[in-house]
Amino acid sequence: MRTLLVLAASALASGASLTGPAVALSAPVITAQDEVADLAAQIQAAIVNAQNEAEAAGLAPDEAAAIIENSVQDLIIASGASPMVAAQALASARSTLTASGQLSRAASNAVSSVQAAVNASMPAIVPGAGGGAGGAPGVGGSVSAGGGGGGGSDYRPGT
Repeated sequence: MRTLLVLAASALASGASLTGPAVALSAPVITAQDEVADLAAQIQAAIVNAQNEAEAAGLAPDEAAAIIENSVQDLIIASGASPMVAAQALASARSTLTASGQLSRAASNAVSSVQAAVNASMPAIVPGAGGGAGGAPGVGGSVSAGGGGGGGSDYRPGT
């Protein structure tokens, strides 16, 4: 972030405009939001279709959950979406279907199972880990050059 600010300051000092890069930086965010929304809509349709098929076949709840889970997993794999996009799309689809009363208990269980698998496939993020590229602190890392320590929890049990 500091490097970006230094580059922006130098560009402004030389008379350059930052309008172009700002727009270019926001484009991937919009694309990711569209990707999540599209995948969420596809997941919703897959869940509703699989629920209907399971109900028409008279499947037990566990069997229905397995059919729904496979349908959602196949869709996510075929989409090629990243685990982050898949996780957001699953959450969005669950929320929408729950709000509309279209999410059965079997479908809820299936979505939870797929969500757990997606979450397990994401890389671990260690809060406060430093050492970003170029020696910069990582996300959540301290900008301090060292030292620190001390303090401890302010929690005190009732005495």
